[in-house]
Amino acid sequence: MHYSTPGPSRRNFDPDASLVLVGIRGSGKRSLGFIAATALNRRFITEDFYFKEVTGYTRHEFLQKFGSHEFQRRDIEVLKMMLDNHRTRCVIECGLGSLTRDIQDHLRQYSMTNPVVYLLRDMEQIQRLLRLEDQSARRLVHGGPSHRTCSNFEFYNLEERPPPSLTGDEGTPDRRSENYSFKLKDAKEDFTRFVRFITGATATDPGFDSPFVLLETPPERKSYTHAVFIRLSDLIDGFVDLPELESGGDAIELCVDVWSPDVVSLVSKQVSLLRRIAKVPIIYSVDILALGIDPHNGHSQHLRDLYFHILEHGLRLGVEYLAVDLGQDHDRLTQIVRSRGMTKIIGHYVLEPSSGVSWEDDACFSLYLEAERLGCQLVRILRVATTREDNEAVRKLVDRVRSLPGTHPPIIAYNLGLIGRSSQVFNPILTSVTHPAVKRPARSERDPHITSQDAIRALFQSYMLDPLRFYILGASVAYSISPAMHNAAYRSCGLNHVYSIPESPSLAELDRWCHDPNFGGTSVVQPWRVTVAQQLKYKSRHVEAIGAVNTVMPLRASADGNMYPLPEQASRRNQAGRVAAWWGENTDWISILVCFRRNLSPRNAISRKTTGLVIGAGGMARAAIYAMLQLGCRKIFILNRTISRAEEVAKHFNSWMASSQPESGTVVRVLRSAQEPWPADFAPPSMIASCVPESRVGDEPPANFEMPLQWLGSPTGGVILELAYKPLDTPLLKQMRRIRSETGQPWVLVDGLEVVAEQGFAQFELMTGRKAPRRLMMQEVLRNYVGEDGPLDERTIQARLDRTF
Repeated sequence: MHYSTPGPSRRNFDPDASLVLVGIRGSGKRSLGFIAATALNRRFITEDFYFKEVTGYTRHEFLQKFGSHEFQRRDIEVLKMMLDNHRTRCVIECGLGSLTRDIQDHLRQYSMTNPVVYLLRDMEQIQRLLRLEDQSARRLVHGGPSHRTCSNFEFYNLEERPPPSLTGDEGTPDRRSENYSFKLKDAKEDFTRFVRFITGATATDPGFDSPFVLLETPPERKSYTHAVFIRLSDLIDGFVDLPELESGGDAIELCVDVWSPDVVSLVSKQVSLLRRIAKVPIIYSVDILALGIDPHNGHSQHLRDLYFHILEHGLRLGVEYLAVDLGQDHDRLTQIVRSRGMTKIIGHYVLEPSSGVSWEDDACFSLYLEAERLGCQLVRILRVATTREDNEAVRKLVDRVRSLPGTHPPIIAYNLGLIGRSSQVFNPILTSVTHPAVKRPARSERDPHITSQDAIRALFQSYMLDPLRFYILGASVAYSISPAMHNAAYRSCGLNHVYSIPESPSLAELDRWCHDPNFGGTSVVQPWRVTVAQQLKYKSRHVEAIGAVNTVMPLRASADGNMYPLPEQASRRNQAGRVAAWWGENTDWISILVCFRRNLSPRNAISRKTTGLVIGAGGMARAAIYAMLQLGCRKIFILNRTISRAEEVAKHFNSWMASSQPESGTVVRVLRSAQEPWPADFAPPSMIASCVPESRVGDEPPANFEMPLQWLGSPTGGVILELAYKPLDTPLLKQMRRIRSETGQPWVLVDGLEVVAEQGFAQFELMTGRKAPRRLMMQEVLRNYVGEDGPLDERTIQARLDRTF
């Protein structure tokens, strides 16, 4: 088979360049287009809508009136107009017209300036969805691959996962069903992340920035990060337990070691599967030896084309990293680098023992410089170790690179094989590791033999990392489920830390902990979120905006007492040291934002009309308002028993918004009473957060709030977050389930356990710099929860896990 692919596609676009979706019928263009438009805050244009707007007829009406020949001519003409007249700030769905030669030629030119995404989907699913006979399905599938020739990106639209532990109404279109809200949840999250990455929106999103590298920081900017190495052949042969990959690495490296024309779409599907399950960056690499592409022995033009064909496909998939072999043709590597789009290129080279090149040689250093000249964003040089002394020698190359003046690409350098394990442990960036999910033994000495957990444990055993003590601080924490959640995560990741409840929780504990070099941080809960925030000198901009804190971490100082710079503090997590000051963060708003974003249906996408409602005026209410503002909601109402406290919170956020967006006007308004009708000038709320404590705290009564019926007028329903979780079935949730059952209003209900778990995930990552084992932590939350009726039964726990992950 000859791989005569054209030169690499262009993927460097203006940030506002319109996004075009192509694919066969049933591939999900309409649904994913709506998701993309919402994610990018753009206008969504469909071929059907535009055809009627231009001609005054629906496509069917035009066909009936003017005949097929005139319809085809006019259809192509209108489709070209749609593309040419909407080159910026739009998401465009191309329908059947994209199967014609004229439009495909037009799209090839269009892809020089705009991202054009080819959508794929399982053909059996499409056939079932469209109710096609086998012959019709075969005709339809033949048109799909031609879209690769006129697009520069590719996305495999995975089938949604039905909750396997739930029975009865699975897959139902009934909006009253508890499962309805999960119908497009995975696709929404997957495609949102994909389009935001390929358009560069992720790089400009300031929502999660923090000197403690919260959530969105790339792994090359964190300490001791690991990439789980998975061979494509192992995926194909079923030797990888995919659900287990949810945790255990900071990235996943998919190594292509088999290839054929039939495997192309399968690779696209596997990348989508890995993204959905692990939710970490993908490194896409090629095993040149397994494919017979040996640059040292020479090879045919066919094999050279094959290599670059595989690389080009990786760029089409919008992977975060692409590893290119520095021994391949330099001119063609330059083309790949220039067409990378937002993908980062890792210049990769393996030094063979037969080469005679050691870590100290100038030839090794020259490899790094060559990769930098090529334009690589990272450089990875590996060597097949022959002696244990090689593990000391590798540090000389790293030190030589780090001594270069100015800014240079990060270097990944270590020895391969069992002998090289210590150098793998001490390599700080993206060391390849194996994983318990990979059931087949390593194929060779070059494959990784240690897990991320092994490497982290070794760092503790060698005193590079230190055991730390973490706590939870609040008035009612005796039965907190946070210790179980965090301690389970520590064990899973190999971290030798302990999270506990202090014997006598009080704010005085902070004074004691400032003298403990092994203090790692503390969670802060009611009623001290606001009080502690006011006392901290150093805090994130999120805490400044919210006026409340839920996480306090130590800022370390050197032996002479000088505090390390804030950017350096992040690299000192998991290390003991003198406490110089406190740093305040807030992950409550992140949990609320995630829960809203995950559960808002496309029909309830944030717009100028969207209204939010917050019940309460404490620290969690402040976090909820901030989360709504970050989502783009500019009409928020607050209801609280004590009106003066609500007015104080409203004033705080209105002043904050005015300082950054003077044109915003009043964004937070106070409702005087639940007995008032909903304000006539505003849409009924579609985002509601109940932040009333579940138990009496000070003067605050327990959670017994119910929604006034006259406020539930949203025709598209919305999302209600109940932050209280004792009892789990609060009066508000009972009321809303009853209303949903009686009226069919599509309200999605999220209880407090989901919210507390999400803030715990973010808090764990903030405190440790490690990826949270989310499913494990959620499982601990559920198993350690004890409500009025006792602990949750195993079936309920499993059902909730399946529904969430």
